[in-house]
Amino acid sequence: MDASAATGFRRSPLWLVILAALVAGQGWLTLQLFGADNSLDQLTNDAPILDGRHPLHFYHGLLGNRVWHERRGNMCYDPAFQAGYLKTPIFDGGSRPAEMFLFLGGPSASSYKIGLAICCLFPPLAFALAARGIGLGAGGACLTALIGGTLWWSPACRLLLETGDMDLLVGGICMPVYLAWLFRYGQTPGPLEWSVIAASSAIGWYAQPLLMMVALPLSLLYHVWVFRGMRIVWHIGLLFANAIGLGVNLFWLHDWVTHIGLYVPYGGEETPPRLWPSTFQNWEAFIPADPVDLGIAVIGLVGLLVMLRKHSDAAWLFGVGIALYVSAAGAGQLWPMLAEFGTHKVMSVGVWCCALPCSYAMMALARGFSSSTQVRPIGAIWLMIALAGLAWGLDIPRRWEVMPLQIGLGPEREEVVKTIRESSTPEGRILWEDRAEGSRLYGWSALLPELTQRPFLGGLTPDQCVDHLYARLADGKLMNRPVNEWTDEELSRVFLRYNVTRVVAWTSDSRARFGKLKILHPVAELKDGKDGGVMFAIDRRPGYFLKGSGIITQMDWKRVALADLKPDANGVVVLSLHHHHQWRVTPGYVVIEKDVDVHDPIPMIRLRLPDPVARVTLTWQGH
Repeated sequence: MDASAATGFRRSPLWLVILAALVAGQGWLTLQLFGADNSLDQLTNDAPILDGRHPLHFYHGLLGNRVWHERRGNMCYDPAFQAGYLKTPIFDGGSRPAEMFLFLGGPSASSYKIGLAICCLFPPLAFALAARGIGLGAGGACLTALIGGTLWWSPACRLLLETGDMDLLVGGICMPVYLAWLFRYGQTPGPLEWSVIAASSAIGWYAQPLLMMVALPLSLLYHVWVFRGMRIVWHIGLLFANAIGLGVNLFWLHDWVTHIGLYVPYGGEETPPRLWPSTFQNWEAFIPADPVDLGIAVIGLVGLLVMLRKHSDAAWLFGVGIALYVSAAGAGQLWPMLAEFGTHKVMSVGVWCCALPCSYAMMALARGFSSSTQVRPIGAIWLMIALAGLAWGLDIPRRWEVMPLQIGLGPEREEVVKTIRESSTPEGRILWEDRAEGSRLYGWSALLPELTQRPFLGGLTPDQCVDHLYARLADGKLMNRPVNEWTDEELSRVFLRYNVTRVVAWTSDSRARFGKLKILHPVAELKDGKDGGVMFAIDRRPGYFLKGSGIITQMDWKRVALADLKPDANGVVVLSLHHHHQWRVTPGYVVIEKDVDVHDPIPMIRLRLPDPVARVTLTWQGH
């Protein structure tokens, strides 16, 4: 290790004060996320965050918290949306941090917001920890913390915060720590090094496994690289640390792998037929768009060359890691299939990994100034002047201005909730039109079942990424087909099969088409920001029984309880509820089958009964 590494925080406690000041500054900026005025009240009240996918994460966090306390699991079948869909890890990665927030703080919006705020406090500490891993002293660790904290509030990371990509943010911060302490374990193996590797691995797998799928092969390559120079105990220890990190996540990674087939990975533009020509023609996709991110990345690449002299293993680990994350980000911008997996967002992870060699290069230059002038403070003075000049030249204070998140529904959305509750019943679903383009606040509709106690078709997320989201109305298209192309008879069959009794239309095409349908009549005008919508009522009797008859006494994530079931002439009862192979039905002589519809990739539930049955219970068993 570098001699400067010995000058840690214990020998230089003043640097602890500086690090604490950096964390305090990070805390002040974090409070700005919740408003310039009354930020503490906005942080601790029970009003939800409406930006991006935060409402979806919070909703799934509530479900996951309930399932964990009831069954010690994190998956469930949710009938409140999409005629029943699977709440799975593959569908909403950001729900895992939300589930942890609500598990620790309780099932409330304040717990989610406080958890988000705590995550925003950690970057300076995480980068300082990573700097200690590659051999920087307390001063270098504080410099790295400053760079990392600055990157956290860059436009790219701020966009991730606003859109709710907490899995990528939390998992991404773990990658520099993991790589740095992987190197340190190779230099001075011990319990501390082993513990940091295991902890960063565990958090990384929990937050975003796709990031760890890049870091883990680097660890295995490191085994090979230092194989002859290390004892077998060293290799066993490192393997065990990685196994611990992976093993503690197996309880949900099993579900993630099992249900990856539900994910719809591609449905957009054509993939470029020729790899290298398209890559060279679109080289801008492989560099950070923000000037500060780009500057840190460039200095970081220089820092890798400097690191090669004394810490070649660290330089290679970070160099390969940066190359892989940046390549994934660029490829995600060029190929739609990768973009739908979110790889275009990992550019920030590559830049975060550049922060350490960037700090390493700046500290090396400062030491060079000090040694050449024989005046020790000169290097530190030069460094402060350079950082201040860079901040002034790039106008960082203005560019890094933190815009507050939208907290609370507001009068218009509260009126929408009130109208839905007063103008509908739980006996029928509400067809809610999703809007993918426009305001970042459209995702608030994921909270509607909690707010209204009504079931919905649509409204869960503007993005179609699992098969269960196929049956919905989005941007003037019903099931990916323009609503104007649907005949009255076809629309009536859709309403019947999905038990739709109300329609909330936001786009002009949808409002016009449903306004012409004779079985619909408007019951209320709605307002959501700049958008005006209409709520239509359908002249039909609600019912979840498509064939046969009965009474639904309970329908939630725990079970579906049916009473007084009477099959049709063919001995079947068909429910307007999506089928899944993990349904279990009692009594045992009732057979559960698939009722296939060519317009929906997910079939409905069909029960085959020998005679009328007084009570049938359907329970979804995720394991």
